[in-house]
Amino acid sequence: MLWVCLFSYVTITIFCTAYGEPTPSVARTEYLRRLNEATLRTIESPDGDVVHCVDRAKQPAFDHPLLSDHVLQESPTSIPEGLEDLNAKYLSMLENSNSTARPSTIFGTQLWHSQGRCPEDTVPIRRPSDSDLLDRQHQTRSYRRLNYTASSKRNLSRKLMGNFAMPVHEYAVGQIDHTSIYGTYAIFNAWNPKVQDPEEMSIAQLWLISGSFYGPYLDTVEAGWTVEPDAYKDYNTRFFIYWTNDNYKTSGCRDLHCPGFVHVSRDMLLGGTISPLSKYGGQQFEMQPVAVWKDNVTGNWWLRVGSTNIGYWPARLFKNGLQNKASIAQWGGEITNMFAKGRHTSTQMGSGHFSTEGGGNAAYVRSLQYVDSTYSFVSVPKNFRFAASNPTCYSITPYSTTYSGTSFFFGGPGYNPQCH
Repeated sequence: MLWVCLFSYVTITIFCTAYGEPTPSVARTEYLRRLNEATLRTIESPDGDVVHCVDRAKQPAFDHPLLSDHVLQESPTSIPEGLEDLNAKYLSMLENSNSTARPSTIFGTQLWHSQGRCPEDTVPIRRPSDSDLLDRQHQTRSYRRLNYTASSKRNLSRKLMGNFAMPVHEYAVGQIDHTSIYGTYAIFNAWNPKVQDPEEMSIAQLWLISGSFYGPYLDTVEAGWTVEPDAYKDYNTRFFIYWTNDNYKTSGCRDLHCPGFVHVSRDMLLGGTISPLSKYGGQQFEMQPVAVWKDNVTGNWWLRVGSTNIGYWPARLFKNGLQNKASIAQWGGEITNMFAKGRHTSTQMGSGHFSTEGGGNAAYVRSLQYVDSTYSFVSVPKNFRFAASNPTCYSITPYSTTYSGTSFFFGGPGYNPQCH
């Protein structure tokens, strides 16, 4: 077998051509050599992660050919009207002793913080596994998205696959369509759903989308929490990001497993474990608010968690509309179904319970906002579109209160007597 590679700093596979079976040991050795060259400190996390504190100016993003002359943007040059008010409202809620929700502060209590912090002017990067380097999970994601309204096409795909080991992606999501969307904001409670097969995953996330769901003409930026055993080699709930500029065909990846996303925070480990987590019928824990918006000076798409700016997707990565704006915002749950036992998976979405069970029992996303053409965060209308692609397995139930704004419960157990 022969591998022909041009080694990049963080992901070698997008520059490699394989003839025969790959050799992850060779790939890993070269990757770690380059990673170590840029590392100023390493931290071993209680969950088994090894965190490299990498010189921010030498991070993987700049290996992308479109970013070879990119100048790092240390902070956003513009912030939409209303974001700081949303953060103040959230902090006020936390100070209310009657609140039943407490934040799972993913940038403040990621598990690795118990062993130390990265120095100034560095960013934390999780040491990847061999499968990360070979980007097998990208193959899974390359099949992942159909427009959720096209349920007949999804069902047809499932029937055609039979017992082949190719995943079907199922959703319970809310959506708005608009000619001009420049950001979104959402608060998720955090769970640890059961995942049946190691190659399956269970996710709660937001999407900003531009382009077509059919063909290679789709741009997305994404963020949320996920349980992905094949990707992370455990069943922990982890914060993740994702992007693509060709409908998941060859571009993009999760976290920092390929060049693209520019990381600026020394506190936030992309792919890091979230703790604590919500309990069914008990205490609910939220991730701090996740906001993504377009910097109207540079055009870059910024990611913020709570009050911390994590980094950004440079505008020049995109070619199907996100270089200017998004046309769709989505929020909700997603699972993959491998049909490992010849039937629907028992992989759970959200809490593993249907949305109709409501507060304290079901997963939710609340306080939904988007950035409109006035460059202001505004509430998502209560009549937003919503759907579950397989409602006997996973469901969605909208709700709205003065406290939560536009919101919905989502999730389900997967396989059950009605779910096939």
